[in-house]
Amino acid sequence: MAIFTDEILPKFPPVFHEWFAELFSEPSAWLASRLAYSRTSAVMSMVGYVLGLGDRHGENILFDESTGDTLHVDFNCLFDKGLSFEKPEKVPFRLTQNMVDALGVTGYEGVFRRTCENAMRVLRINEDTLLTLLETFIHDPAVDMVKKARRKPANAKIPETPKAVLESIQSKLQGLYRDETMPLSVEGQVEQLLKEAVDPANLCAMYIGWCAFF
Repeated sequence: MAIFTDEILPKFPPVFHEWFAELFSEPSAWLASRLAYSRTSAVMSMVGYVLGLGDRHGENILFDESTGDTLHVDFNCLFDKGLSFEKPEKVPFRLTQNMVDALGVTGYEGVFRRTCENAMRVLRINEDTLLTLLETFIHDPAVDMVKKARRKPANAKIPETPKAVLESIQSKLQGLYRDETMPLSVEGQVEQLLKEAVDPANLCAMYIGWCAFF
């Protein structure tokens, strides 16, 4: 981990804030774009976590040049499939130093965190509706992704059947973390997820093509 934090990260200093300054040079447009980026990134982070969306490397996260909105593409890696990779994905969503850089001086402690909490709260309130929709989706056409043989890393609980997928998603919506029996509050759950997403110990273990340093 020391190599990652002391040698690799300094070679790739965060520059994402410059993109906003160049594209949205007028102050009000700059502020609006940064808010749009923060909010849409937060919503997609929470939705992606609940659905077990992985493979969030730089080519799968796009940004709207007219608004600053975050747009995700390539949803093949769903239902915690990333845990079965040769190098299992350790983070719940992408929140690298470059993405944090574009959030402003408060980093993920400002608008991003509040939006994460609001998004997770909405997801929890609509748990029954969401699970009903996902049940249909899981049985067709994504069932092939679930049934494929998966590598099982030590201590990793990977859902392998449609029922297991729904149970995993339901546990996340209820705030159950790993093997804990007591559910976390929305704020506690978001806090835990943010810690995991920016933890150098997790980032340094990611596949090199994921570019955790950028």
